Amino acid sequence: MKKALIQLHIAVFLAGFTAILGKLITLNEGLLVWYRLLITVATLAILFYFKKKLVKISLKDALKFLGVGTIVALHWVSFYGSVKYANVSVALVCFSATGFFTSLLEPLILKKRFVMIEVLLGVLAIAGIYIIFDFTRNTNWGLLLGSSVHSAVLCSPYLIKNF
Repeated sequence: MKKALIQLHIAVFLAGFTAILGKLITLNEGLLVWYRLLITVATLAILFYFKKKLVKISLKDALKFLGVGTIVALHWVSFYGSVKYANVSVALVCFSATGFFTSLLEPLILKKRFVMIEVLLGVLAIAGIYIIFDFTRNTNWGLLLGSSVHSAVLCSPYLIKNF
């Protein structure tokens, strides 16, 4: 239990810190994600090479990886777009909408029944977002529905398929 709590705190810190770094880095969100992916691929390739864990994969598996990678990349472009054009707090608070979209998409993707408590908790998260933000200005509304929510929607299929 204690180990899980520490891991949770580290994950929350890293998520928040990622958003802060995204705001401070002057590259646009597309280039930021591109360089982030380039550094990750290079690091993993070097690591796997020296650990002798590089393996050939089939074209079918490569296409699956490409699909997942594209979804994750689009998620990060949306997330950093939200950070750049709104602010860090908008991006992180709207990230809580991921639970709502996951509760709706999981039954559709995995062909399961809807779990109403998950949907209800997701609706509460959406209500919380509505209460937190002042929707009288069109800019916040457009940004919220644009980059922030797209980021949450794109994160959901990745979470569903990986857990």
